[in-house]
Amino acid sequence: MKLLDSFKGLAMVHIRDGASCLLWDDLWLNRVPSQRFPELFSFAKKIHISVLSTVSADGSASIFHLPISNQAFQQLITLAEDLNSVQDTDEKDIWSYIWGSPFFSSAKSYKHLTGHRVVHDAFRWLWNSFCQNKHKVFFWLLLKDRLSTRELLRRKNMELPDYTCV
Repeated sequence: MKLLDSFKGLAMVHIRDGASCLLWDDLWLNRVPSQRFPELFSFAKKIHISVLSTVSADGSASIFHLPISNQAFQQLITLAEDLNSVQDTDEKDIWSYIWGSPFFSSAKSYKHLTGHRVVHDAFRWLWNSFCQNKHKVFFWLLLKDRLSTRELLRRKNMELPDYTCV
């Protein structure tokens, strides 16, 4: 249960019966409704309600504090269209990862969590080279301007007797 929020950050649900999908917190139809409809969410009576309970509710008065604002009403219309697009079936909801597979991949989850970064070709060349590791680290520090040269130490306001020698 400790990892449930982390799992839901990487998972999306394809709604069938809607019993295991929370209306506001889970990713379904490629969006999280609490983030997509923030004004409507502020009027919700129950924030941990399933899609199944929402669909089978007796009108919007049992789900929302009434009256709602005009902007929230427009969001309610959109949410109602989303809920109407859900097919009513007895099958269980299908959970998969956001990369489209039901199987976990640590590489894909790491890429999702860290994001994609553009790396300069010099770094790729450096780490793929066949020189010693201590040379790789030295040149990496040189490229990142992190070598403890006198100029860098002067920029960091470190007191040295003389800054003329590199």
